[in-house]
Amino acid sequence: MYDLLIQGARIVDGLGGPPYRADIATSKDRIAAIGPPPQAQAARVIDATGLCAAPGFIDAHTHSDLPLLADPLAQSKVRQGVTTEVIGNCGSSCAPLTGDALAGVRRNAELLELDVGWRSFGAYLERLSATGTAVNVVPQVGHNTVRAAVMGAGDEQPDTDQLSAMERCVEQAMDEGARGLSTGLYYPPGAYARTPEVVALARVAARRGGFYTSHIRSESDGLLDAVQEAAEIGRQAQLPVEIAHVKASGYRNWDKADALVDLLEQTRTQGVQLICDQYPYHASSTWLASMLPYWAQSGGGAGIAARLRDPACRRQLHQDLEANRAAWENRSGVRDGTGIMISSCPARPELQGQTVAALAASAGGSELDAVLDLLIETQCQVSCVWFSQSEEVVKRLMRLPFVAIGSDAGALSPHGLLGRRQSHPRSYGTFARVLGRYCRQDGVLSLADAVRKMTSLPATHMGLRDRGAIRVGAMADLVLFDADRVLDQATFDAPHQYATGISWVLCNGQPVIQAGEHTGALPGRVL
Repeated sequence: MYDLLIQGARIVDGLGGPPYRADIATSKDRIAAIGPPPQAQAARVIDATGLCAAPGFIDAHTHSDLPLLADPLAQSKVRQGVTTEVIGNCGSSCAPLTGDALAGVRRNAELLELDVGWRSFGAYLERLSATGTAVNVVPQVGHNTVRAAVMGAGDEQPDTDQLSAMERCVEQAMDEGARGLSTGLYYPPGAYARTPEVVALARVAARRGGFYTSHIRSESDGLLDAVQEAAEIGRQAQLPVEIAHVKASGYRNWDKADALVDLLEQTRTQGVQLICDQYPYHASSTWLASMLPYWAQSGGGAGIAARLRDPACRRQLHQDLEANRAAWENRSGVRDGTGIMISSCPARPELQGQTVAALAASAGGSELDAVLDLLIETQCQVSCVWFSQSEEVVKRLMRLPFVAIGSDAGALSPHGLLGRRQSHPRSYGTFARVLGRYCRQDGVLSLADAVRKMTSLPATHMGLRDRGAIRVGAMADLVLFDADRVLDQATFDAPHQYATGISWVLCNGQPVIQAGEHTGALPGRVL
């Protein structure tokens, strides 16, 4: 007897093939049969008439490392069909934790009322497994975390002993369950690292069969050079490369899209196993302090705030802005504060949803002074949405066959701690938005290719051999959705809204979403 029989579904297999109608039977945590109605009985039957069946979606780039501990239901993700989240991105992971790395994770954990009782990568994964999750998790170890643990958050270059210590950190994390190494070369302290340092650490990951994911050094003026650096790291370390949230940021860089596409395609023909991930929005989200020059970002949140209290530093920043306005625009991607919206500010929640321009107007001063004052007051715990991209470039990059879908966001919920901040709508809408807007409404992608980008493309790249496709013997990660109704509902003004059109979601054979509602099940695994 089968555990579950899904009848009458239109199967979108995740491999890019044309959809076809068939039944799917599951046994325990795997797909047991596909085809005409199996003769054996099933403990439960789902009538999927009018619905598409696809492999559970793999969110190729997330920041759910702490949110999954705070709320393991992963509401915003599973309600749009996600069954696997890749964590530890942009160089930031929850381990290893010593020194400045521990202080940084502890600050973020306190916002979610979490205690940081682990130090090693393995202990973090044990905590995650003990808590339970509604989704599977693919963990990465972050270069910024490793660097902060060994060297602190300052602008320094490692000596031989420090580099060896970082290599041992990566080695231990990989041995304890990390699947790859990520970098955030746009953010301190990773921004202070030179390419040979990253290559050395990537080689450690490569020896253990890992992959390399990078928030590259620049997504704006230095975009092409940064892509070349990521490719060179993959080439020298001999491991697969994923360029995170691929984009051309800033109005002065939108015309680089063709050159970017040419470079990516050329890199792939030269033997580098390269893919990208992308979220389907023309706005990004990151820390407000990232708009400052790198010399002013050294030392972590408390160090930055202390520096900004010095009147001489503030004068220097004003002078720097006047003399190097193009460099400031390069980092932020926007012309002025009208393009920066405060999305999370725990110390001043009343500011969430305001632009920096509005903040400055209410304070009666310059936009820079308003930013500096807020960073001091909050110890730099402010994140923003940056409207810095072109919709046409978003579509141009989405059409590339090697671009997977990733939200670049944590799992949230409209309720409790995870619903307090304004956030970016991509936490709730990424996958439904691709299917509803870019596939059904705009015709940017076919249904088969959209699903492939959410499933087999990232699964193959990351070595998840039994996920990402509907085939006999594969894990029963499945999503049933109405292709005519699926759509994102979250907006920048009201982000905490679930996607519509997702009827059922199975993770490892267990229903997590049933007839549109969360079952409370936590069948996810650390992969």
